[in-house]
Amino acid sequence: MRVEARIPVRIDFGGPWTDTPEFYENEPKGGATLNAAIVPLLPGGTGQCRHAYVKGSLTTGGSLLDKEKMVVRRSPDPRREQLVQGTWVSYEAGIPSSGFGTSAALNALWLGLNKGVHDDASSLEVRQLIAEKSHRIERELGIIGGKQDQYAAVFGGINLFVFHQDGRVDLREARLSEDYLQKLEQSLVLFDTGETRLSSKLHEFVWGNYRNGLNRAALSRMREIAFEMFKSLTQKDLKSFGRLMNENWECQKALHPSITNDHIEDIFEAVRQAGILGGKACGAGGGGGLVFLVEPDRREKVEEILSNLTGVLVHFKFDLEGLVVERIEDE
Repeated sequence: MRVEARIPVRIDFGGPWTDTPEFYENEPKGGATLNAAIVPLLPGGTGQCRHAYVKGSLTTGGSLLDKEKMVVRRSPDPRREQLVQGTWVSYEAGIPSSGFGTSAALNALWLGLNKGVHDDASSLEVRQLIAEKSHRIERELGIIGGKQDQYAAVFGGINLFVFHQDGRVDLREARLSEDYLQKLEQSLVLFDTGETRLSSKLHEFVWGNYRNGLNRAALSRMREIAFEMFKSLTQKDLKSFGRLMNENWECQKALHPSITNDHIEDIFEAVRQAGILGGKACGAGGGGGLVFLVEPDRREKVEEILSNLTGVLVHFKFDLEGLVVERIEDE
């Protein structure tokens, strides 16, 4: 039997960092993030763009006669070899550097593949179970981080996730028309700086400041921004959405100096001159992806400026499906 799965990554708009237990478990109002599942578009072999999902496959069952995939058990008698059942797992991804929740998506993909061997992985209950378990795996490995990456990848779409103090997670879907989704896509410019960073290290810095009472106000404000951005989005008020995106970025930078650097600030200064509505770093910050909101008629100018800077423009589509798992039975 073969199980195949694909999963998107995410960009976030408001409330990053508040999805982390270090915050929402210590705050009566919990945390909240607004994010969108996306699929980067990469050049294909025929001049077309291909969808760069994180993909995986798992094959299990009877012995395979394909010599390259054969599992052989060596016996004490060198003249005897026995073919045995085995499991083969492969992954494929074309995702940019960092800031898009790729590692969380890979963990959720792996759990989806395993779940798909015996069960239907499409129900809301199973999706939430996969999101929670993939986050728990990271925590047990000592990786500090939040839950928005896992939930965004598994559920897909554009959602406000509310993280309660007792661990419950609520999902509020932004139900937008197809025309408005296309307009929003055309209004967002994604840029990969190419700078990688260890987000867990950033978390150590930020939560050290939080315990010392140095950035609680900024974190609390970002939680409220997530709700306000959800309202702006559903009311189709992109100017307000952009203003809140800018405010969220200022709050992010107030968490710890390592959230930004000279390269990032130079990029922001360059695109501000082109008249962007808003912008912020994706995820923890410190490098990786930057997302900008622009008027559609200014997009070409902003992309021209970015194309002359160190980094790569990332074209993408929203993904409304999230984790998709398919089981293919042997014939």
